[in-house]
Amino acid sequence: MTTHKATHKPANLTKGAQAVLDALGQVKELSSAQDIYGRLRQTGEKAPGLTTVYRALESLVQLGYVQAVDLGDGEKLYEVVEPGEHHHHLVCEGCGSSNHLDQCMVEEFEDAIRSKYGFQIKSHVLEIFGVCNTCQAKTSR
Repeated sequence: MTTHKATHKPANLTKGAQAVLDALGQVKELSSAQDIYGRLRQTGEKAPGLTTVYRALESLVQLGYVQAVDLGDGEKLYEVVEPGEHHHHLVCEGCGSSNHLDQCMVEEFEDAIRSKYGFQIKSHVLEIFGVCNTCQAKTSR
């Protein structure tokens, strides 16, 4: 997975939201609010509190700069996306690793639903759970 650097500097973000977006844009992996909070505290600058991090993440999700991902364990993880973009993930149930898919394979399915049912789709979520090659190799030994 590649590092998601925000190529845009959103206007009108609070200082806390900008700090969260910058911290999240510097990492490769999906990150929890706690992870982001910890990274911000390590910078040595006056870091926003954990509540501010949660609020900033929700705001950034609503604005479309960050995607929230639920991997089934009840804790949301976050990643930077370009506005209007989203990713789907392959999630290993063995080691917990995740890889984002390069393309959305659901869009054709959405077109078929719209056409057949006249249903107006607002969004979708798709995470695929299984076992990665590394974990498969460990269990086959």
